[in-house]
Amino acid sequence: HLGIIICVISVNMNVCAQDTLWINSGEWHQSQDTMQVLRFNETAVFDTSNVAISTFADASLFLTVINTDTEPHDFGIDGIWSFGVEILPNDTTTLEIPPLSMGTYRYFSGDQRGVYLGLSGVLKVGLIMPNQFHWNLADCMPERMDSISSGGELLDEEPYVPRYFSINSYTYPHTALDANGYVALNLGDTCTISIVNSGFMDHVLHFHGFHIEYLSTTIQTSRIGWIKDTVPLQQGEGVTLLLIANQEGIYPVHNHNLIAVTNSGFYPGGMLTHINITP
Repeated sequence: HLGIIICVISVNMNVCAQDTLWINSGEWHQSQDTMQVLRFNETAVFDTSNVAISTFADASLFLTVINTDTEPHDFGIDGIWSFGVEILPNDTTTLEIPPLSMGTYRYFSGDQRGVYLGLSGVLKVGLIMPNQFHWNLADCMPERMDSISSGGELLDEEPYVPRYFSINSYTYPHTALDANGYVALNLGDTCTISIVNSGFMDHVLHFHGFHIEYLSTTIQTSRIGWIKDTVPLQQGEGVTLLLIANQEGIYPVHNHNLIAVTNSGFYPGGMLTHINITP
């Protein structure tokens, strides 16, 4: 009963979907650092990537959240909806999220422990194209994460100096191992790429070889319909892009901020992946 349930209401033909999320804790290993993190997973088994949720446009989403963490957490969708009741440790809460229009949104836990330990994921609404990919962008400073995970004081006035920059919790060169993020298509295929910025700073992604079209964005709405090779994302922003695979080859996509394509200061790393188009 915790799987995906799809129901059709015959009166108004609205479709409602139900999904289940587990809030799990675990370790994320990068270079010389091991960080305690939190993730929204699709089962009770910890996975380093937050799961992407897909639902229908203009339909309610019934979301069951199971909190296996030792602290309570809240839940929200950037700029759209927030739920005021805390999800207590070892407790289960079902939320009814109102209908949303087609696009990509960030769902997240807005409490301090959830924010700094990485409870933030991709919500895809009304995207029915067979080829879909998603990129959950994040940056992190291990010292801040260690302070939060150990229950200490977080000194926000200290300079924010992140050491790791990731896509779906993968850093380059491991981004090529991510089936959800590594764009592999046949020549002539079309796909959507759903991106959310779950980090603490703005990010700018640059595409080599392709110009992509904005299908939706939650913040910079004047960009909808633009066809560009560079995509800026503000903190918390969700963007849906359309890519047409009109030429063969392997092309990089990378953050235009040099520090964001390093792992603990070593280049290349961080937010760097590829688009692989084969005949």
